[in-house]
Amino acid sequence: MGKYIVLTNKDTFQTILQNEGLKPVETYHFYFFDKLKAKYTIAEVLDENMKIQLYEEYEGKEYVNHIGVKFFERFETLEAAREELDEIVKASGNSEDSIHSKLVKSDEVAV
Repeated sequence: MGKYIVLTNKDTFQTILQNEGLKPVETYHFYFFDKLKAKYTIAEVLDENMKIQLYEEYEGKEYVNHIGVKFFERFETLEAAREELDEIVKASGNSEDSIHSKLVKSDEVAV
């Protein structure tokens, strides 16, 4: 299995990155029409049996899910994970909208 995963944080849900089984490596901010739409963190998997905690607040209710890391797409290299982020940005809209979307590496890694 791959060593790296890509985790997403948006207004609608949060991926809890504080986990002994993960080592956040890089964080990127995704902008669409200059509005921050998502934060993506590439993390190294340290424990194959760990679970990722997802938190969502919807219609006044809070939901927490614990999902095994085995269900996440994995990448062998950091570069492969970065390439996946590029694909996410390209797929975020049609070709006319692509000039309005950008991915910016953060100076700080989210934790």
